[in-house]
Amino acid sequence: MNKIPNHTALKEWASVIEALGSGEQIVLIRKGGLADQTFGIDADRFYLFPTNYHDAGGAEPASVRITHWAEWMATWQIRHSARAPEMLQRLETLTILDREVIQTRYRFRPDQAINVIAVRVYRLAQPADVVMKPEYAGCKSWISIDEEIDIDGSVPALGYDEMVSRIRAIFPAPKWN
Repeated sequence: MNKIPNHTALKEWASVIEALGSGEQIVLIRKGGLADQTFGIDADRFYLFPTNYHDAGGAEPASVRITHWAEWMATWQIRHSARAPEMLQRLETLTILDREVIQTRYRFRPDQAINVIAVRVYRLAQPADVVMKPEYAGCKSWISIDEEIDIDGSVPALGYDEMVSRIRAIFPAPKWN
């Protein structure tokens, strides 16, 4: 069995995970959850833990189905500056998030940069149902799940070359893994 070290999972909106899984979105736009003091990349590989918290009026489900995992490729930060509005507008081609959601994330905690995280996403060969536990709940970005989820047989959502070319059209070339 091949699994993610420490069973690390990033909580993200279910709609974003769907878009990542279809190749419609290729970056994560994050500042962290309300319970996070700051946001950083806790692992190079991580499961994508879907949440509908904001969509479902705060109700936590009894279980969550994990269908994808991601591999961190590069991160850019957009800080509050004169050039920031232009960069934020250009992000719209890489995400399903609309302009207002991107702006809201940008304005949240204005002392912190918004993180634009390029990820290569994989669909699990076998989705896994994870029992929701109190320690998974709340507005925090990173969790460690108890279940062992096999990533063998996973299929990339989007070709690597296509992903890189779409991102490079907006951001300067980082060092790619």
